[in-house]
Amino acid sequence: MLGKTNLIDERDRKILSELDRNARQTDSQIAKKVGTSKQVVNYRIKQLQKNGIISNFYTIVNIGNFGLNSYYIFIQFENINKEQEKSLLQKINSLDCVGWLISGMGRWDAVVLINVSSVIEFDKSLNKIISICGEHLHEYIFTTLITAEHLNYKFLEDKQIYSIKQTEKSKIISLDGNDKKILQAISQNARMSIVELSEKTKIPLHAFHYHLKNMIKNKLIEGFKPKLDISKLGIQWHLLLIQFQKISEGRKNEFMEFCKNHSKVYYVTNTIGNYNLMLDIHVKDVEDFKEVLLDIKDKFSDIIKIYESMIIFEEYKINYLPKKI
Repeated sequence: MLGKTNLIDERDRKILSELDRNARQTDSQIAKKVGTSKQVVNYRIKQLQKNGIISNFYTIVNIGNFGLNSYYIFIQFENINKEQEKSLLQKINSLDCVGWLISGMGRWDAVVLINVSSVIEFDKSLNKIISICGEHLHEYIFTTLITAEHLNYKFLEDKQIYSIKQTEKSKIISLDGNDKKILQAISQNARMSIVELSEKTKIPLHAFHYHLKNMIKNKLIEGFKPKLDISKLGIQWHLLLIQFQKISEGRKNEFMEFCKNHSKVYYVTNTIGNYNLMLDIHVKDVEDFKEVLLDIKDKFSDIIKIYESMIIFEEYKINYLPKKI
């Protein structure tokens, strides 16, 4: 199993695994599954937060159901130092359209995910990012999301793989004022109790429960997750970017299923553009990543035209809730 560290033990792993399945589970629910007391669960979660392993708990919504499309922008900088890059990325991070931002090293220095309602809005957002980068922008490309599957942290357990799906713009689910308040309240505070959330939003408890349950039922809310700093668990995060050869739908689906079931793959994103597939891969070191890459190439060399990679150092943001809802 990956990520052996003295910061966590087997019981911590089990607690993290349960939080990964559903971060809104109560301490009592987790305790029953892990085989300990709710007091121990509460203490250990607080320690995981104190040690920086858990930074927060976020809510996953299906952006497509807001009538939005998602674009990934890949950026390479030039003539830039560490402080300049950090300042520049913080400015990009502050844009309302940005839902995800990472920095790293490899083919690209940063990847930005933006959520917009139209091509015109995408063009405006892209130009804002280009303007922020200014003279430090060497190159950029972008891809459009078709589907994505957010898999479980497989290094925490060897049980059945489960996933949360994201889609391109499809149906638009209408939201009322209470729905919006609830989503804003739990976007980055997914583990707050329903009583605390009711008080925070000024929505009566029974109404809050009804609206939250309804949004989950209608697949607007897809799940609740902990944001982990996996580097503190001795794990490296790599992004593998793949462009396909001419490929049949059947062979593509075979490859996608292989990736979803691979023990080191955490996220599978199907896109249109310079890349057709993005894989988030968790490994113990570069040699481990090389083994994953060789495994993929060995089994699917007939469909891979180009592959590129980057190692991710920092995740600035993961927020599935657009500010414009």
